[in-house]
Amino acid sequence: MVATSFMRSRLAFAFGFALALAAVPGAGAASPTSDYKEAVEASFAQWLDGLWPEAEAAGVSRATFDAQLKGLKLDWSLPQLVPPDPAYPGGPALPAAMKPKPKPQAEFGVPQNYFKARSLNALANSGRAKYRQLAPTLKAIEEQYGVPASIVLAIWGRETGYGRAALPHDAVTAIATQAFMGRRANEFRPHLIGALKIVEFGHATRKMMKSSWAGAMGHTQFLPGDFEDYAVDFDGDGRRDIWRSVPDALASAGNSLRSQGWDGKQPWAYEVTLPKKFDCTLQGPDQALPIKEWIDLGVQRVKGRPFPEDRLGDWTFLVLPAGMKGPAFLATTNFSVLKLYNNSDVYAIFVGHVADMIAYNTPVQFVGTWHPVERFTRDRVLKFQKVLVSQGHDVGKVDGLVGFKTRQSIGKEEKARELPLTCYPSHALINQVLK
Repeated sequence: MVATSFMRSRLAFAFGFALALAAVPGAGAASPTSDYKEAVEASFAQWLDGLWPEAEAAGVSRATFDAQLKGLKLDWSLPQLVPPDPAYPGGPALPAAMKPKPKPQAEFGVPQNYFKARSLNALANSGRAKYRQLAPTLKAIEEQYGVPASIVLAIWGRETGYGRAALPHDAVTAIATQAFMGRRANEFRPHLIGALKIVEFGHATRKMMKSSWAGAMGHTQFLPGDFEDYAVDFDGDGRRDIWRSVPDALASAGNSLRSQGWDGKQPWAYEVTLPKKFDCTLQGPDQALPIKEWIDLGVQRVKGRPFPEDRLGDWTFLVLPAGMKGPAFLATTNFSVLKLYNNSDVYAIFVGHVADMIAYNTPVQFVGTWHPVERFTRDRVLKFQKVLVSQGHDVGKVDGLVGFKTRQSIGKEEKARELPLTCYPSHALINQVLK
């Protein structure tokens, strides 16, 4: 049998890991966990060395490469790690203590927990104060990029609390760790090269590059690839400085949104009400319709407000982040653009909602109610998705997260099993599907 590329890479890793383990002094006398960690660190060092041709091609000097990566250690405390489990004769099994443990992210938890009134009001109040303080800069950003100042402020507030949040991680270490053994390792590898380029070209020092656990940096949380693509010098000092220059950081966020399709003529979304017994499987961008056709289906804007007459032809799609157990939204292109900043429905809703609170100087409240929903581990949702796929459903990415395609599939299963139509996971449905 011819080995697949994945099998070959795993065999190569296992062989390298075996050599690394054999090279660990006193490995036989050490604890299994310390044996394992030292062997993985040795393999990590070899992996880093192998990045040199890619870094060199990107314009990174050998001096910078060695200074930033030589002796670098993995950060085992980061979430979403998948430590390698070497499978070769006589090799050590992954110690139980090293098994990845579920670490929740707010964007992918119970939707209602993301929208605490206290947090919303605090960010909106601070955002209005920041607008008064930075009005000339924000107006100039809005004029140049066509993105409302309130949206840029809401992103700044959500990402770093208007620059007050502590960013505890070293970006190079965090990105390298995720690129070596994270859930999305392939996505992080180019960002590691990008981080080296930031140092090489003098945009920031390593000390300045403090980050989130995922390596996002600066006031508005850019990964190195975002920096390369979208960072701008807005204060005119000749530097693209998202770390220390608020004008640069905010303008970079505006440029990011504009460059990825922000339409200055549309809102981010409209909150709507649905008629009774509405088919919630109609949600998602793959089922977009002009606003006038949603109206024909009985969808109405909240509080009796009319949709703008000149926007009735705009294509929009239904977003039900908690299925029928939460507010409903007709989302525009701008909603999708916000999700490119952070790929989460509730993130986009949060930013848009705080932006409205800032712009309209009012404690805007959702009309729809966030009802309690049942909780599940990501692993359980992942198993559920795999079974749904085996039964012919399209759940989108099989990742343990309840995205719109998974919610669509849930609604279809609820119909087939004659359960109440909610388009959101329940223990009753999951138990039936997994049995």
